[in-house]
Amino acid sequence: MKKNFLTAAFIAGFLSLSVFSAKADVTQKVLQSFHSVFSQASNIKWVEYPDHYYVSFAQNDILIRASYDMSGNMMSSIRYYKEQHLPLNILCAVKKAYASKMIDIVTEVSNQDGIVYFIQLNDDKGWTILKSDETANFEVADKFKKAL
Repeated sequence: MKKNFLTAAFIAGFLSLSVFSAKADVTQKVLQSFHSVFSQASNIKWVEYPDHYYVSFAQNDILIRASYDMSGNMMSSIRYYKEQHLPLNILCAVKKAYASKMIDIVTEVSNQDGIVYFIQLNDDKGWTILKSDETANFEVADKFKKAL
């Protein structure tokens, strides 16, 4: 149940953007910046704020949310994906340390400070959320037990 809750929370956060998505008046500069990187994006939803834009979309089986400043510079992004998109150094380290657990979903948070990965693991006993940096230094961020 908690696994479903965690996964649903990640997905709901992504999908809820469409509820607030009014017709945003996105500048040409921002659109050019966006499309130069995400040319295969689908289900694109923009939200306009006084000082930035927020966009949600999918590309290559990855759900993405990103913030752009008014000049078209990406300020931050959150990506949700399966283990096959995780950098190999992190994937190998996690698989070695947690061989008996499966990776459910990865949440990648990128901003001016760098990239952090939240990796949700699953086994018969429950779920473990790992927090990893780009060099595969990870720690347990949270744990949940399955109800008997």
